[in-house]
Amino acid sequence: MNAIREVLAVPFGWALGALYDLSGNYLLSLIAITLVLKLVLLPFSVMQQKNTAKQMRLQAKVNKIRAKYAGQGREGQMKISEETQELYRREGYNANTAGCLPMLFQFIVMIGLYGAIYSPLTRVLHISETALTALSDAYYQVEATADAAKTAYRIQLNILNKFDQIVPLVQNSADIKQTDIDNIQGFIDHFTIFGINLTEMPNEWKDIGFTILLIPIFAGITSLFTAGYTYLKQRKTNPEMAKNPAMGCMSLFSPLISIVFSYTLPAGVGFYWIISNILAFIQIIALDVAIKPANIIAGQMIDETVERRAREQSVKKRKALMDAKKENGQN
Repeated sequence: MNAIREVLAVPFGWALGALYDLSGNYLLSLIAITLVLKLVLLPFSVMQQKNTAKQMRLQAKVNKIRAKYAGQGREGQMKISEETQELYRREGYNANTAGCLPMLFQFIVMIGLYGAIYSPLTRVLHISETALTALSDAYYQVEATADAAKTAYRIQLNILNKFDQIVPLVQNSADIKQTDIDNIQGFIDHFTIFGINLTEMPNEWKDIGFTILLIPIFAGITSLFTAGYTYLKQRKTNPEMAKNPAMGCMSLFSPLISIVFSYTLPAGVGFYWIISNILAFIQIIALDVAIKPANIIAGQMIDETVERRAREQSVKKRKALMDAKKENGQN
């Protein structure tokens, strides 16, 4: 897993570094890259919106199938499944359209971006390995009780967190340049929000202060907004979901995961999660306004009516042609 993270961290680290060079602000760089990723996924979201509208239109027919075989036990359930799948096939509806690919893409983003966030010195500031080694050695002097094996994966964030104590130890080192020290200090100055140091861990709030708990709290709240709105929208699309308590539990699962991860990972990761949740919520609302399911359904019905009439006209022409041939043959 570490090897995959390192590989995926390369392009995301390059992107964050480029955005940081342009803006000079790491938080703005995180917001910008999150916005870009949301735009990349926008076509899939539009596809899902249209697919949802088609599902709403077909729901009445699905309900008729269920009513037809209601109370017939396992055999009835099999018939419902078969006829529903046949209906979807006939109508060109795919329940999995644009579902798996965005999730896979988001997983790749999560692994790669987290790898980049954990390595800001080398990925964003392009600090040399020699300088990083000198900084790491100085960190372990400051934190003499730290276990190198356990802290290696987040050593760069640890260096940022203890940089004011590390600087005197490396100030005159031949392995690190003064420009590196200045760049790191400038990076740290823009790596806080509302006084929260994003290199720190929320689960260490007893030593840091309870303010850092705002990160996992807001991560959970923003995720709850998105998950709750999506759940209510799905219930409206498919009223049968209201009879399934598991769907409500799944809607609460995502916010819970956001809280747990944001609590146990550096606050910078939680900040990314908050921004991602906010943009996701805005996108869902915007799509509902710009691409209204009712308008999509109306357009689909018009297209189907035009297509049906075209087929009817074609049948009439063929019939008229066959009737004409018969008359000519009789004459």
